[in-house]
Amino acid sequence: MVIETVTPQAVSLRISRAELDGRRTMTQQEAREAVLRALTDSGQPPWLRMEISLFPAEEELLLIARPVSPCPCRFRFQRFNDLTAALAYLPTETDSDVVYIEGGYELLLYLAESALPNALYEFGEPLPCTPELAAHLTEQGELIARENAVSLLQKYFC
Repeated sequence: MVIETVTPQAVSLRISRAELDGRRTMTQQEAREAVLRALTDSGQPPWLRMEISLFPAEEELLLIARPVSPCPCRFRFQRFNDLTAALAYLPTETDSDVVYIEGGYELLLYLAESALPNALYEFGEPLPCTPELAAHLTEQGELIARENAVSLLQKYFC
């Protein structure tokens, strides 16, 4: 495997047919492992989610990967008590941020929408969100808890 490029924004690898045991391509799992190995070997942090493109050629396979930010789910709570009531229904390990902005608490969750408990809708108001908006909120608002907000706030308030 020849590492062409490894940056926080992209990984480019060339993999010979010999390394692929004569196959023309590789599985998504093999591709993911190759990207994670290249990131680790280059001292970059691993990506949780990534988009991988494979381009087979006669003698080798070109692999290009980039990280994909999950689209956060956003809920607004008027009162801190409503926020903590909803947090009690979330798994402790939920990747999340909590920000106070414009007179309310914004909970940003980085998980599949299908995994959201009904309590979030009962105590809070769901709002649209993009990765860019989430970054804006965490930069401009008063950051209450970052990354593992659910775990931290559950520890002290639930």
